[in-house]
Amino acid sequence: MKQVDVTAVVTVHREGLLLKPTLDSLSQSAKTANLEGITTEIMIVMDRPDALTSNLVERYKLQNVNARIFTSNTGDVGMSRNLAASNAMGKYVAFLDGDDLWGKNWLSAAFNMLKNEDREVILHPEVNVYFGRDPHVFVHIDMEDQRFDIACLALTNYWTSLCFATTAFLLRNPYPASNLGEQIGFEDWSWNLASVAAGALHKVVPGTGHAIRMKHASLLRQTSSAGCMAAPSDAFIQVLKNTPQAARSRLRIATAWDGTGI
Repeated sequence: MKQVDVTAVVTVHREGLLLKPTLDSLSQSAKTANLEGITTEIMIVMDRPDALTSNLVERYKLQNVNARIFTSNTGDVGMSRNLAASNAMGKYVAFLDGDDLWGKNWLSAAFNMLKNEDREVILHPEVNVYFGRDPHVFVHIDMEDQRFDIACLALTNYWTSLCFATTAFLLRNPYPASNLGEQIGFEDWSWNLASVAAGALHKVVPGTGHAIRMKHASLLRQTSSAGCMAAPSDAFIQVLKNTPQAARSRLRIATAWDGTGI
């Protein structure tokens, strides 16, 4: 099986007509990358889709014959991302949710930033523009920014799920399963914590942006309403091992939160 540079993944559920602009933004970003000589493949993972969403995916497939379609029945977007990574032909994987939008330069800018990187790095856009309900702008922080404080990751998620990472890292570090009944959720926050524990560096790609749709009913709102927290992680213990004693006080809340203690 021939490897390509980037596998561009859309995870879909029951977006219906909202999926159309998402697929258009993916196609535009892939086209921009291809014009720079970056080879891409398009993959769509459908998890318990409704009829309208399935129909839109099939119509897209007719126009983009090389797109690959996978179907799952887990009801868990993290598991959909794991399925995508396990079938990706790209050296890198980029994730897009079924009702969000990429900027057209996202794939090319992320690839060009990561291609010569020797460290284990996960990339995020510089800016996220939230639209729909509660519109606002969220600026990602780079772990190498002097303002970054790892302890805050115990209380809030620094980065969205629409990341760009090596396929190899995703295979070694799959997304954890969510279980709202046991109040374990926020699969992206959980994975961000786990990736930091695994030694990854989260960085920002300058000059890039995503548009994130805010809906009245969403998985995030369901997870919050269920009183969930991110899956336990030893991320902060790993950081403490390499943190000078004078700086450890900021991390005490983090290790207490994760239940490991100091």
